Amino acid sequence: MRFVNILNPFRGNCMYLCALWIAAFLQAGPAWGQDGIQRIAGLGSCPLGSGQAILDCRVGYRTYGKLNAAGTNVVVVPSWLNGRSEDLGSLFGAEKGKNRLVDTGRFFGVAFDAFGDGVSSSPSNSSQQPGPDFPVFNMEDMVRAQYRVLTEVLGVKKVHAAVGLSMGGHQVFAWAVVYPQFVELAVPIVGSPQATNFDRLSKQIVIDAIAADPAYMGGRYKVEPPLKLANEIGTMTTATPQYRNAEAPREKYTEWLTSLGSPQRQDANDRVWQAKAILAHDVLHGKPPAEVAKGVPVKFLVIVAAEDRMVTPQPALDWAAAVGAETYVSPGACAHLIMNCDAAAVSERVEKFLAR
Repeated sequence: MRFVNILNPFRGNCMYLCALWIAAFLQAGPAWGQDGIQRIAGLGSCPLGSGQAILDCRVGYRTYGKLNAAGTNVVVVPSWLNGRSEDLGSLFGAEKGKNRLVDTGRFFGVAFDAFGDGVSSSPSNSSQQPGPDFPVFNMEDMVRAQYRVLTEVLGVKKVHAAVGLSMGGHQVFAWAVVYPQFVELAVPIVGSPQATNFDRLSKQIVIDAIAADPAYMGGRYKVEPPLKLANEIGTMTTATPQYRNAEAPREKYTEWLTSLGSPQRQDANDRVWQAKAILAHDVLHGKPPAEVAKGVPVKFLVIVAAEDRMVTPQPALDWAAAVGAETYVSPGACAHLIMNCDAAAVSERVEKFLAR
């Protein structure tokens, strides 16, 4: 195994599909010393559930705090859709902050870059399987690769908790199901054990909008396509109408629309491949939640947003009922952008749960 420090692996502008996630999470400030440095673990080949494999498989991660002697104070935080580990910094800290979920005075936090984010192995950065030649992956594939980083590179013996937002929450469910004896606590936040048809429809529309853009060229573009329609659709589904209407006054509509449709940081193929992973997301594999839960001793805190239009809350609540988990239903108009409106309530509950 090997890892290298990558200080600036990013290209393109800094516009995000879920830009308001970043507005809520990222706070300007000094570097974290040795905390938060981008690292890349080289894993050789990563077999996938489909039978294919990611060649020259690389997984990005950042660490916060110190690993204890027993290697058991680990809190894993995977990245969300079109996000990267660099976006997760304010979730960690030794001092209390409004967005902090992981107390690094007590825990060793590991923020992971998901496949398809442009840092870990992705269509955009693969030399052997570039662009449309990159294999399709799912949440469980992401988690298996992250497990290898923890055990083969970092020497972790057990994970105290897995915590994640949105697609990161999907990965938390995968962590609990794939490695039920390795993880003690799980906190999926606006995540789900299974993408509903409505969730899948929102991703399919974005995929179709990207594929229909003439500049996309079947994924073999030389210049990053602007994807204005896909960007607008993504913005529409992440929050409630009330939230979006409050973003800008009516007379600023044209300016506001232009900003929402602007090109994003994430590579177009990377966006499609992560969306496909959500289309396929189903840790239940056709079984009812109660049946799957029998083999999962992991303790859960399930957090959902009542008005979520990106991830339907019901499957997560059904899972919580099946395992007798503590739940919190956020009432905020931010909906899927839960930390924009309800960060204090989420942070308080997560920190208390992790400290048990």
